[in-house]
Amino acid sequence: MKPLLHWWLFVSLIVVITFAFAYFGLFLEVWDKDRTKLSFLIMIIFLTTTVHCGRETFKISNGIEGKISKEEINHIDWRGRQEVGWFISDLLLTIGMIGTVAGFLIMLAGAFAGVDLNNEEAMKGVLERMSQGMSTALYTTLFGLICGSFLKIQYFNLARATDLLIGTDGRGK
Repeated sequence: MKPLLHWWLFVSLIVVITFAFAYFGLFLEVWDKDRTKLSFLIMIIFLTTTVHCGRETFKISNGIEGKISKEEINHIDWRGRQEVGWFISDLLLTIGMIGTVAGFLIMLAGAFAGVDLNNEEAMKGVLERMSQGMSTALYTTLFGLICGSFLKIQYFNLARATDLLIGTDGRGK
């Protein structure tokens, strides 16, 4: 199957998942619960990088179909242009972990300082603050893992297509 078609089918699956999230109100819930908003930063970076991967896949597909000259194929550093995608997929995982730490800090920051443990209302407030921090930690981790993994799948398919175009040694056919 053509590389561009692989990419398009995978992006179509992502679009369906996105609409399902929106339909069930999960984006609004994440907006309310993630105090750092890092989940949305992860999504924006993911979408931008997905577009980059699509453009690169389109170029590779044109090369495989013979729409690009051999000189141009050998002149372009195909793998170097893909390194940004691999870097960003790891960056999304890192941002997710930063959100995890931030969520735990929110959860534990002054949670029990000056709180009367015998006061039921005070304990409800403590638990509410702790749940906000915990939801921040879990949502940022979840979005970092999912978006990072989805990018890795896209760039893996792009790397396989690049191997078809230039060969595994990088010097062309």
